[in-house]
Amino acid sequence: MSGPAPRVRALLKFSVALTVIAILWLVLFDRLQGILEESERTMMAATVSNMASGLRLEVAARMIRGEEAALPALAGRNPIDFLATPPAGYRGDCPAGALEPGSWCFDAATHEIAYRPRRDRRLTYPAGRHELRWRIAAARPDGAGTPIGAIRLVSSASFTWRSHPDELVLPK
Repeated sequence: MSGPAPRVRALLKFSVALTVIAILWLVLFDRLQGILEESERTMMAATVSNMASGLRLEVAARMIRGEEAALPALAGRNPIDFLATPPAGYRGDCPAGALEPGSWCFDAATHEIAYRPRRDRRLTYPAGRHELRWRIAAARPDGAGTPIGAIRLVSSASFTWRSHPDELVLPK
């Protein structure tokens, strides 16, 4: 009568071990996805920051050359123009269809730079969009009397990218 009992115990031990391994794998996979999403958010924020810095350098260079009157012409330009090299995934002009995940493009119709994240589980998009957008804007629409700080890169719509465990709202 001792024949089937050891086999059942071995099968039970194996199924418990397999269940524990599966749960650990799921937890680690979820954690890895969170880390990958956080790294993508960080790279996207760094790219936007670099575009803003490049724009500030261009504004300063024009101010030094005495070209203050040309500052309003920067509004609506492609922010990629002010980077030494385009970011990874830059596609140029936006395609007619949907932008592929992990890509940047410039929408000439709206004068906005767009980015579509690969991983967006913790991202709340603007209504009706699945991409994030920024534009170069002047404080005054007519550009008259535009001071140096008035030309800047701004978010076209607010979005929220939650970071574990707190919620992080990227600046506009």
